[in-house]
Formats: sequence, C-alpha cells, structure tokens
Amino acid sequence: NRTRNEWIAGKWKADLGLDVKLNPVESTTYTALTKDINTAPQTFILGWCADYPDPQNWLSVYWKTGAFGERIGYSNPELDELLAQADATIDESRMDLYAQAQTMLTDGAPVAFMWNNVNAYLVKPWVTNVTYTPMDSGWSGVQDPLSITIDASMKP
Repeated sequence: NRTRNEWIAGKWKADLGLDVKLNPVESTTYTALTKDINTAPQTFILGWCADYPDPQNWLSVYWKTGAFGERIGYSNPELDELLAQADATIDESRMDLYAQAQTMLTDGAPVAFMWNNVNAYLVKPWVTNVTYTPMDSGWSGVQDPLSITIDASMKP
C-alpha cells in the first residue's frame, strides 16, 4: 500500500497541485481505522476480491446498506431495492439489473474506483483446454484445473 499511496500522492501533486501528507500506520491499525466511519482517514485504499465470478459478489455483498460500504457512510435505499431484485432473479435478466445497479453506484457513491486488476497469462501451445474465468488469480485455469490437457507430443 505504501507504493500505491505514494504514487497517488505524487499524481495528485503533479496533476492537481495538491499537497497530500501521508500518514503511514501499521497494517492492523490501518484496518481498524478503516472499519469505523469515525476513525477512517479522509482518503484510503481498500480492495475487494470476489469469492465467485458473479456481479452479486461485487455489488450486493459490498454495497448494500449494512455491508462494507458503510465504512464510508454509504447507504442508498434505491440501490438496495435494485440489488434485492437482482439477487432474487434467477434468469439472465438479473445481469441487466446488476448493470443498472453498477451504474447507479458508480454515478452516486462518494468513492473513486481506481483500478481493476487484470491478469495476463502465457500458455504453451501444448497446454490446452484451459478454462479462463475472472477469478483466475494465481495462474490461468486455477478455477478448473481438471480441464487442462498437456499434449506431451507437441513439446519441443
């Protein structure tokens, strides 16, 4: 986090002329500070890694009233209602509801969504049937390793 925060402070200085004083603390203290709206720093970085590849795990789990979003005092009953509808929908129309919820969130939440991690993998030609998912974090196919085939006859 130190490197990220120093980079952001440098960009704010260079691009916006803002002088930002960083206040580094030990990681356990940082976590405790960000869990309470009364002690949260004016700006801070938090991340979220999904447990399963579905918008419900990004939107409902994090941003419904009573969830992690309350760390910044965020609560939107209109968003809650839309997410509850999407969570209860079992057909593909739920994806449209989540897309609407995402737009509502990004247009109205007092946060800056800074980045999404993207993984790139090089896979040898003799490794086939790799099933890629948004959840792959360590190596490609990590979510479905039993599908991977290695054709030793193709190896140089």
